[in-house]
Amino acid sequence: MTYTDSLSLATQRALDWDDLPQDLLPLVIVSEAAHLSALDSDALGCTHLH
Repeated sequence: MTYTDSLSLATQRALDWDDLPQDLLPLVIVSEAAHLSALDSDALGCTHLH
């Protein structure tokens, strides 16, 4: 699953959490999408060179 493919699933999972503050929602979605697509923290926000 790619990062962009996992965004909708990550958004749905984040919205299912009732006690999540709204200001943390974007961070949780990005983190969950990265986890689902098996990205490590070094790959987030960086361009990938082939």
